[in-house]
Amino acid sequence: MAVRAHLADGLSLANGASGVAGILILLTWQAPRALTVACVLVFLAWGFDAGDGLAARGLGRPRAVGEVMDSLCDVASFGVLPAILLTVHGLHLDRPTVVAGGVIGVLFYACVVLRLRRYTVHAVGDHVEPRRFFEGLPSPVAAMCVAASILAARVSPGPLAWVPFVFAAACAPLMVSTIPFKDTPHLAVWLVRAIWPIPALVIVGVIAGGAVAVVVFFAAYLASGVLRLHVPARPLNPSR
Repeated sequence: MAVRAHLADGLSLANGASGVAGILILLTWQAPRALTVACVLVFLAWGFDAGDGLAARGLGRPRAVGEVMDSLCDVASFGVLPAILLTVHGLHLDRPTVVAGGVIGVLFYACVVLRLRRYTVHAVGDHVEPRRFFEGLPSPVAAMCVAASILAARVSPGPLAWVPFVFAAACAPLMVSTIPFKDTPHLAVWLVRAIWPIPALVIVGVIAGGAVAVVVFFAAYLASGVLRLHVPARPLNPSR
């Protein structure tokens, strides 16, 4: 039990450390590739974030113990790092986009903190109702939207330069909303059963690049909630 507890805590810390590492890279590595590496670290942080949840559930300990620590680490990876990514992306373009990136980044960070507060308060209450939907956009998904759009903009800097700012500005209010978004395991099941989205994304990836295909996927995910393409069968639970 102690070993598994340390494993869960270690995965949470690895999540937060990925965010801090991305920030340090942007501060110290004066190379164009620094932004790309920092974006990839957002996805790495999500991997650790998903792993610590699985490990914590296997422990059978109160949710509040792990979830509070998880939320603290999420602030760095899915709040601070994306805000800095937006600012640095704007810095690579011109002065107006630096201002836009900074303002939208601060708004994005604030919405992540508000969302994590809602999630943490719920976790401390130790509610255990089954969940099929997220209440509002999960902050890790919002952060990955920003990272994926910046990667796509680096592939096609002309037409896609402003896409990261549009994504971040759209994700910020969605995170603090009560719009239902499909839980990721159920989303994976739907992708496998529907079949057609997978080859469609492959085609987009071949034509426009893998980063653009990921952006298209996230855009479809955002639209699925905004357009209310699914109706929850039970009360919603707040989540990151």
